[in-house]
Amino acid sequence: MLFPQFGGQVIDQATPVTPPDSRFGPDRTNFLTSHRAQSVAAREFTRLTDAVVALTKRQATLNACEPPTTRLSPDRCIVQLGPVALTVAHIRTGNDIPPGGQLLCIIWKGTIAARGDHVPERSARHVPPPPVSVWEESMVVSAASETTWHWHPNGIDSTGYTSPELAERCVEQLQAAFEVAQRDDLPTAPLS
Repeated sequence: MLFPQFGGQVIDQATPVTPPDSRFGPDRTNFLTSHRAQSVAAREFTRLTDAVVALTKRQATLNACEPPTTRLSPDRCIVQLGPVALTVAHIRTGNDIPPGGQLLCIIWKGTIAARGDHVPERSARHVPPPPVSVWEESMVVSAASETTWHWHPNGIDSTGYTSPELAERCVEQLQAAFEVAQRDDLPTAPLS
């Protein structure tokens, strides 16, 4: 008997403890909840957003349109390409957020990143219609180490993407939305 003054006993066998969120597996949970994973997540998000910005600039050149407007912050990226925009946000905290965070990618028709070209001498500003979401995807992370970092749509059972692969996927969706918006904005010929 241990600590007889407290009535303690020796435990012959301990009951195994399941990780708090066993659906993600112990290896994934252990790495993704570590402090090291936080810096890896920041690097991967930066790789993703750098690739998104570079690919969007290339698309702007191919489309012969104005360079994209970009807004970057540590957990958010907004890229406006003409009449469409892409927002990418890395959500890291919250009750329902899985280890490693959640990535939210949205393509919008409309203006998200407005240009700052307001001229105070002009009285009335044209207010554009509110943006409308045309494509949305939520991603979770799987990684047992820095080299195995992947973003997965619809849970870790689906195919995962590296940060550059995901950037290509998002910019492909942005380009498709750009083409649709260009077709929709073509003037129609009057009927005679």
